[in-house]
Amino acid sequence: MKNRLAVATAIALGSAAPGFAQSTTAQAETAESLVELEAFEVTGSFAGSLAAAAEIKQNAPVIIEVISAEDIGKLPDTSIAESLARLPGLTTQRINSRAQAIVIRGMTGDFSTGLLNGREQVSTGSGRAVEFDQYPAELLSGVVVYKTADASLVGQGLAGTVDLRTVRPLQHGKRTVAMNATYEWSDLGKLNAGSKDTGLNYSFSYIDQFADGKLGVAIGYAHTDKPGQGEQWNAWGYPNVDAGTSPGAPFVLGGAKPFVRSSELERDGIMAVVEYRPNDNFRSTLDIYTSDFNETQLLRGIEIPLWWSSAQLQPGFTVQDGLITNVRFNNIFGVVRNDIVTRDADVFAGGWNLEFGNADGWMVVADLGYSKIKRKDFVLETYSGFGSNQTGSADSMLVSLESGTGAVFTPTLDYTNAAAMRLTSPQGWGGDIVSGGQVGFLKGPRAEDELTQIKVLAKRKMDGFFSSFESGLAHTKRTKDEVEAGPGGTEGFFLSLPNGQTSAPLPTLQANTSLSFIGIPGMISYDPLALYNSGFYTLTPNPNPNYVSENWDVEEKVTLGYAQVGIDREIGSIPVSGSLGFQLMFSDQTSAGLAADGTSITPVEESHDYVDFLPSLNLNFRLAEGKFLRFSAARQLARQTMRDMRAGSTFSYNESLAGSTDPTQSPWSGSGGNPKLEPWRSNSFDLSFENYFKDGMGYWAVGAFFKDLVSYTYTQNTIVDFTGLPTGGSTTTPAIFQGLRSIPANGSGGNVRGIEVTLSLPGEKFSDALKGFGLIVGGAYVQSSIQPDLGNPETPIPGLSEKVLSTTLYYERKGFAARLSSRYRSDYRGDIATFGPRGAVFRNLQAETVLDAQISYAFSDGPMKGFTVLAQAYNLTDEPLFATQGYDTRLVQDYQRYGAQYSVGVSYKF
Repeated sequence: MKNRLAVATAIALGSAAPGFAQSTTAQAETAESLVELEAFEVTGSFAGSLAAAAEIKQNAPVIIEVISAEDIGKLPDTSIAESLARLPGLTTQRINSRAQAIVIRGMTGDFSTGLLNGREQVSTGSGRAVEFDQYPAELLSGVVVYKTADASLVGQGLAGTVDLRTVRPLQHGKRTVAMNATYEWSDLGKLNAGSKDTGLNYSFSYIDQFADGKLGVAIGYAHTDKPGQGEQWNAWGYPNVDAGTSPGAPFVLGGAKPFVRSSELERDGIMAVVEYRPNDNFRSTLDIYTSDFNETQLLRGIEIPLWWSSAQLQPGFTVQDGLITNVRFNNIFGVVRNDIVTRDADVFAGGWNLEFGNADGWMVVADLGYSKIKRKDFVLETYSGFGSNQTGSADSMLVSLESGTGAVFTPTLDYTNAAAMRLTSPQGWGGDIVSGGQVGFLKGPRAEDELTQIKVLAKRKMDGFFSSFESGLAHTKRTKDEVEAGPGGTEGFFLSLPNGQTSAPLPTLQANTSLSFIGIPGMISYDPLALYNSGFYTLTPNPNPNYVSENWDVEEKVTLGYAQVGIDREIGSIPVSGSLGFQLMFSDQTSAGLAADGTSITPVEESHDYVDFLPSLNLNFRLAEGKFLRFSAARQLARQTMRDMRAGSTFSYNESLAGSTDPTQSPWSGSGGNPKLEPWRSNSFDLSFENYFKDGMGYWAVGAFFKDLVSYTYTQNTIVDFTGLPTGGSTTTPAIFQGLRSIPANGSGGNVRGIEVTLSLPGEKFSDALKGFGLIVGGAYVQSSIQPDLGNPETPIPGLSEKVLSTTLYYERKGFAARLSSRYRSDYRGDIATFGPRGAVFRNLQAETVLDAQISYAFSDGPMKGFTVLAQAYNLTDEPLFATQGYDTRLVQDYQRYGAQYSVGVSYKF
């Protein structure tokens, strides 16, 4: 076959044109317009995937970024999130060493939307950000990231829209069977006894056509068993203290919670597509994706209370530039923790798409989509130590903060001395709930997210000033709830020892756990889950009813109508294409929850509806062959985090103010969510220039964008109605029922603006001696200013790194391929909440550069034809996640070291 782009690679994505699924007329036309590349052989190669992506990007009517599979079952990375993070203007924040949420143009995942085959997807967390590690890369043929708006794109976000694509078997056009298996390990080894540092991943894909090419079937299965190890330093904080020093009050470590983590992620994903096209006027496509996602984290460490406890700061400490860097604390009662956290998430997504008509006349498309996630967390803490309730053997520790990675401790007690240690409550925490204090805590939040979407459109080509007309209607219903496992939705259970004991012998011990990264040689270790499952602990429900306000149920119904005309004209001698359209969106949202005042609980429910008009204009000027100037202007929106839309709240009633008629001096007050919270909205503008070289020899692009955030969300005191809530037994009738509640509210906004550049070049463009080499560089410089309250100063948007740079250097020739990739992002304010905590946990995260590498060889003939051997390495330089309190990098809040991950594998396709 002459040097050309393989059909399987070229049209695996279908097309990048906006639409309801992958089978609309515009998409088919774009796919058919892909040209053959005559310059070099790219079939089934990384260069081929780049060429296919460039073709789709060039022909798209809007500004997009594209990832195309190198081959069936073979994307450039083992994780689709890792691949997305290399695209220009995109990055990721690592969670427990792996990429998960995607940041587009400096805005977190809550500002963007995740789609699968053009249909909105639900999320595992309390926000809307899709966790992309839920979707195996092996089952995807590619991804399209829409950076600008288009009226026909339903479910688009404010920052961007990520559309994951599965293969279309009739477009693929031939029988293909692909299999692969990889063995993965962590270079940190087993940090915890009973953990795994290796895993086996494998997948299978089958694509075929029947009935003379009228019926197509694709089936895929992917199993992931991913180990993870890490050392995690966490500081309680750094208060300023009066330590008798001059000048001023220095910072001191308030306490620490360091752990070693051993995790295992198991995921089984299944994809199925059935496509039927008996003639040119009808097509039916049914696709299903399901995933069973399980993650287990074993956490062992010593929680060390210092300044914020009974521990005593000793004289003779060292102060450097306002920070106590070397000090001894006496009277320390460390809490030895053996914890375990699990997450079980079941994901289902499916859709049925019907097409009637063809490109020569009217085409009508109907699409039904459904997405659902059920999530269950289990968060178990268990405590032990040398004494109960700050009695027994107290420790004396030297504490040094000179390492730059957290504190290093030199204890006097031996935390591996099992004979001296007991199951107990060293600090007496929870002593007001259980006698002698809690010896652990259990939480089990559960969540369910369900979305149904019905869409219908009609379109046809036109002769005249406009080249096409399209109109559609979509209705989306989404319900999401999150509740705690405690009785009545209270937050969890206090663990205590049987028969009112304050201490008990340790259970069967495992190998000691090293905490050498904080200077402590080791600690006793046992299986916390086995101890809990034995029925040993007594469980006492958390009696504080205020936590029920964190349970929530939100339902939203969105009805959207749109109309759009296509543009295909010439201005002078310059061809101009694009679209002009609008969306008219009707939103109705309702939330049910509970209001609590510490003694009583009252059911509450609140609704709100509003209308949005979202115009959009996209213009593409073809200045010369391969040279495009693109302009876009649109009103965009992103719906709020659903937790912030909850009706639940805490409240209080002050009888002494019952006679006040001033809402700001009302007897009523509280805090909680806001069911009347409306979306973030933006007036967005984009301008880009793209230059594609002849013969598929790469391209370069530069673009600028500006988003005027006409509304932004912040927490403020807002006057609300407290009617129907109890007055705590007061017999005095209040003069008013209005008062202030601290809630998320729509503010005045701000802006996000930036510049993005991309360069993709094969080496042979410059010299035959460089044949096989290639370079991809993508970077962005983004700034933001948010002024949610006009009386307050501007602030940067959370999740935004001003500078983002991704670089990939590759070589492939005669079956051999090698790649070296780096991802850099400058410092940013990020949310590092994982399991257990509700709401965001923001930290000032420092800049990071993550380096990955891949090497493979594909056999093209002989008995090994069809086989590929592969080796990969992630985080080669062991780049940590590093967060600080404020901007002083010595005040290390979190320092998580993950080590490098390696894998070797083999794939076979025929």
